[in-house]
Amino acid sequence: MLFTEIGLIRWLSTEVRIFSYVNNLVLLSCFLGIGLGAYYSKRKIYFSLFGYSLATLIFLIWVPISFSINGKSLHPFKDIPLLLSSFTDSFIWYESTMTATFFITALGILSTLFLFIIILLIFIPLGQLLGKLLDSHKNTIIAYSLNVVASIGGVWAFSACSFIYTPPWLWFMIVLAGLVIMLTYIINRTRNMYVSLALLAITILLTLFYPSEKPGLIKTVWSPYQKLELYPHPSRNPNINRGYLLNVNNVGYMGMLDLSDSIMNANPLVFDINRRKLSQYDIPYLFKNNPENVLILGAGAGNDVAGALRGNAVSIDAIEIDPGIYQLGKEYHPEKPYSNSHVNMIIDDARSFLKRTEKKYDIISFGLLDAHTSQSSYNNMRIDHYVYTLESFLEAGSRLKNDGIMTVAFEAPRPWIKMRLFNLLEEAFGHPPVAVKYSQNIFGWGGTMFVTAHNTTVLNLAISNDPLVKRFVGLYRENFENYPPEAKMIKLTVDDWPYLYLQKPHIPKLHLIIMGILLILIVAGKKIVLRKGVRLDWHFFFLGAAFLLLEFQNISKSTLLFGSTWLVNSFVITGILILILLANLIVAKFKINNVRLLYILLILSSLIVYFLPLDLFSSLDYWLRAIVVSIILNIPIFFAGMVFIISFKKTPFKDLAFGSNLIGAAVGGILESLSFIIGINALLLIVVVCYAMSFVFYRKAIAE
Repeated sequence: MLFTEIGLIRWLSTEVRIFSYVNNLVLLSCFLGIGLGAYYSKRKIYFSLFGYSLATLIFLIWVPISFSINGKSLHPFKDIPLLLSSFTDSFIWYESTMTATFFITALGILSTLFLFIIILLIFIPLGQLLGKLLDSHKNTIIAYSLNVVASIGGVWAFSACSFIYTPPWLWFMIVLAGLVIMLTYIINRTRNMYVSLALLAITILLTLFYPSEKPGLIKTVWSPYQKLELYPHPSRNPNINRGYLLNVNNVGYMGMLDLSDSIMNANPLVFDINRRKLSQYDIPYLFKNNPENVLILGAGAGNDVAGALRGNAVSIDAIEIDPGIYQLGKEYHPEKPYSNSHVNMIIDDARSFLKRTEKKYDIISFGLLDAHTSQSSYNNMRIDHYVYTLESFLEAGSRLKNDGIMTVAFEAPRPWIKMRLFNLLEEAFGHPPVAVKYSQNIFGWGGTMFVTAHNTTVLNLAISNDPLVKRFVGLYRENFENYPPEAKMIKLTVDDWPYLYLQKPHIPKLHLIIMGILLILIVAGKKIVLRKGVRLDWHFFFLGAAFLLLEFQNISKSTLLFGSTWLVNSFVITGILILILLANLIVAKFKINNVRLLYILLILSSLIVYFLPLDLFSSLDYWLRAIVVSIILNIPIFFAGMVFIISFKKTPFKDLAFGSNLIGAAVGGILESLSFIIGINALLLIVVVCYAMSFVFYRKAIAE
């Protein structure tokens, strides 16, 4: 189940891009499906539903069909959910340009809801089988522990697939093979089941042989983060090879540009070598000539590194989170920057590297780190969220030499995003940055370059002494004085509220609509879902809601500590599952039954995590700090695991308890959106309330 869940989240977040920004919607659908399945485990298990539903989902997204709205061709499932992005209170890259009319919004909601229901149906039979096995096993703790061990196996099996860059069709073939093996040993086969599995296999295999509709496609790579597609870079002159264009998740993302002296000099009528010096990749080296140590955060396919080499940098530390992008850059970039001996390539998260390094730099350059993918399968955080916070810029400043400069390049299509970055750098360095706008041209993308330093004298000297710098600043200066006064009051992004693409603290309309639909479905479907004479186990319901919020907390804070890499996420989830196993072991060995004391420890430890600042341990060595803080963060999960297994062992209706727990987890996922208003840390107060409600219903059940 966990392998299938992670695979669907990865695949859907790529092919239906709206799910890249509401990533936990797929997770909530999986949880509800498993929960409903466990709830109905005493009914006949229709495993054919799994095959038919998954085949339908793959077919609907894979089939290249389209229809027109306002003259624009749209895929009914890949593109329609993107229409929900037309709301202006948040930002999605390559969002819909259509006005958010009732008709367009309704289409987006209906298609998203339809996909949500199909995903839910996929997991119902798996949840039924799980509930039946848990309910019938003689030893509850052993049964649940085996399930947790298998979950760890699912996490690392998918991590292995990510490590070797496998495509989605192989993930689904693994799911199909596992399902066949499981069915062979567990339940009776039926003709209908064989038909559904055969249909699923054919659907998966057809995705391999269907002709591509992407002319010029050179290579497709499924990195651990996203889908990468390499194309020749479009050129006005067919005789000039500009390099390559890299698409991420089916939209344009970055170029691999040849801006070398050789191509400039060979084509003087097309290229101006002096104008190239004003490209976003060369600008930092106008302000600081011949730097000794350069740090590039978000090195991508190598354009910024090539610019540093043209700027005569002696030593370049290039940080890139996606190894797939680096490998493509190393193999295909026309200037071969990653083959240069002056370049030290480091695959890591930008914040993680800033926390670990003690090195000082002449230039720190923030490349285009804007992300098209989420940080984890378990929250709505984007990979770049923790890069553009006040704490991040303060950490970068601490790694900058006294006479060094720092640059931040960003393509901000909304004025308030540019103003926020301007204010962040002003707050971090104590004075306004030099903000210059560079136009989109043959030398790169368009956007704004912010240049700052510890001392304004460094910037002023560079501007006054170099005619080219003076020309650049004069031509492209961003006039922030013309921004409205309220722009200065825009909320700064911090580690507790890192939502760069959210204009102000509120729940975006996109999330509100989805939350509202899910809550309506849960409430309206109550009479249909609940078996006659049976109700949800509210004790387990609130345990589930609190657990998912607590898990969101731990993943967010742990990735801030270790980095937002895919491997870190696997370790974090594994750590949480191991703590649950440890809780099971202690309860089994020591016969602990004092649930009241465990609740006291659980709520107390949650409050400690809430009040304890992570910066308190900043003086410790990096790895020692990571270990100590991780233990503190996960103590509440340990106590919650003990409460769960003790309660689970005692309840006579384990299928109902497990189903209620997962449905509660889905509601907890909805409550996660409150962090857009109150911040991430304040969610712990909701966690405490949920655990308190869980205890109330536990006491009520005992009294009855």
